[in-house]
This record gives sequence, structure tokens and C-alpha cells, in this order.
Amino acid sequence: MLYYRKKDNGKKDWVVFIHPLGGSSVTYYKQLKTFQEKFNLLLIDLHGHGKSNKGISGMEVNDIAKDIIDIINHENIQSAYFVGMCLGNVVVDLIYENYPHRIKSIVYGAAVKDINFFNSMLLKLGNMFKHFMPHSALYNLFALIMMPKKNHEESRKLFVKEAKKMKRNDFLDWYNLIISNQNFYNKREIKKDCIKKLYIFGSQDHLFISKAKGYVEKDENSQLNIIDGAGHMCNIDGYREFNEMAINFLMG
Repeated sequence: MLYYRKKDNGKKDWVVFIHPLGGSSVTYYKQLKTFQEKFNLLLIDLHGHGKSNKGISGMEVNDIAKDIIDIINHENIQSAYFVGMCLGNVVVDLIYENYPHRIKSIVYGAAVKDINFFNSMLLKLGNMFKHFMPHSALYNLFALIMMPKKNHEESRKLFVKEAKKMKRNDFLDWYNLIISNQNFYNKREIKKDCIKKLYIFGSQDHLFISKAKGYVEKDENSQLNIIDGAGHMCNIDGYREFNEMAINFLMG
């Protein structure tokens, strides 16, 4: 079973946090204090991240979602709110596709809703260098491209630090998974359901915000909030606004 930690405060509702590729549950250190005043919390280290030793080698993509559900079942949680960041939202969406009845609502932080031309070129460039370039250096490059400004420095340093903890093979397995499944969103249609979704972006998130706006416009159950002056990791750069927006949405 994947490593996870929980904050069971005797509250009724649970929030499950899914971190980005290369990060860990530490990503949400600026959410814990505020969220646990209102909810029980479940923070999971994805395969090969943080303290989870289990990798994804040989796994089918939907097995990743099943491993998250196994933890939720183990804790006897019938349904929960989900909060994801960046590529962690790919995992949230796999759960959404396969286990929608386990989801109350979703907060998408800096959601990657499309692998557009520029992002695809970045992935292809990384694919060229991954065999002889240290994975931490590759991730450092991507972090600098996604979070280039001075006020993004805290986010950038955290992610490089967490990525360095990953085994090279685990990082490359995730990277290859993204490469081989980058059409996941391009082929996906908006689902007609009652699950409410909140998209939160930093105004300085220059890579992913435009596609998310299109998703929100097509889905009557979605809304978009933008944090002025925050970058890609808006849950860190603009954590006060992020926490307020997310909690108000989940409790609304």
C-alpha cells in the first residue's frame, strides 16, 4: 500500500490531497493547519514519491487510481472531496473517470487540462535528454520554465528538493507514462454529471490556464478562480487566497 498520513479530527467530511509529479504530500504544508480546522485530511504520497516505495513499473494507468481507492477503502471513507495540484490532477481525473461515486467535489489547482504544442515540445525535449541527464536536473529545468519569477522561488525550491528524493527509474516511469498518455485530455469529453469543480490558478501561470478556461465554459458545474500575483504553484505562492477559495467552495 502507498504511504499516506491522515489528520482525523472527528469531522464528518474528508479531503484527499493528491500532489504533483515530482513532489510529495509535503506540497500541501501551507494547507494543513487551515484545512484541518474544517475537515479530516488524507495526504497520499504517489507511487515512487515521498515515502512510497511502490513504483508504477508494469502498472496500467487505471491501477494508479485503484491504489488510491484502496487507501480510501482501508480508512472506511465512503466519499471525499479531492484537491489536486498540477499533474496530480491527472490522477484525480482517473479517479473521476473510474470511481465518480467516491467524489463529492473537486478542487483543481493549476490543472493540466491539455498537452498543447509548447508543452508537448517540452516533453519531447526532455525525452531526448532523459537518458543521460540527471532526473533532478531535468526537473529543475522544467520547474524553472513553469515557475520563472522571483516570487515563485519557494515553490521552485520545494519541488526540486522533493524531486531529488525520487529514484531515477521512478521518475522516468512517470515521465514515460505522461508521454504515452498525453492524448488523454485531447480525446476526453466533458462529462455531464453533478460533481462540482473549482479550478484555481495563479495569474502568472502562463502554461496551463488558457485550456482550463475552455473546460469551465463548457461545464455548468465548474468555476474558475484566479489568484493575482501567484504562479503555477498557487497553493504556495498565494496560499491564503487558495485556502479561502477552496474551503469556501467545499463547504458551500
